[in-house]
Amino acid sequence: MSITKRSAHAAERILVVVLLIGLLLVPGALAQSCTTGITVMPGVGDGVEILRSIGNTIHPGEYQTIEKSVPSGVKTLKIYLDWSGHQHSGTDSLTLAVTPPGSTVLGPYRDGADGRMDEKITLTLSQSSSLPSGTWKFLIFGEDVPQEGTEYTLNVGY
Repeated sequence: MSITKRSAHAAERILVVVLLIGLLLVPGALAQSCTTGITVMPGVGDGVEILRSIGNTIHPGEYQTIEKSVPSGVKTLKIYLDWSGHQHSGTDSLTLAVTPPGSTVLGPYRDGADGRMDEKITLTLSQSSSLPSGTWKFLIFGEDVPQEGTEYTLNVGY
């Protein structure tokens, strides 16, 4: 086999491996099951009872923690972080991390975690048995926002 054919064959193998790795990573982006057994998926369904709706302004490099008590028996938690609608739409970036009681941090999640680049993060967290009850923490970070800050709303429901 000539050197040219070997190089072409090696390049084809590399391309196939890269494509296979890419295919394996796609489901991980759509559904993440961490060591806690909690599955994280994009999207918030209809009929959500809002437990807490918080509106605030976040500034560059600022962290804000919002706590919410979740009772026992809850199997699905819906999270909706929205910072759209400001005058410089499409330029601001927030991140969201979620910490269940007695567990490790889930995230951070950025715009696009739900499959859409729209300055919103919508997630559904679920577990076949009940989710951990107690105080859940939602950490919002002003990753790339203007000096005057960006307004956001966080809705948490089940």
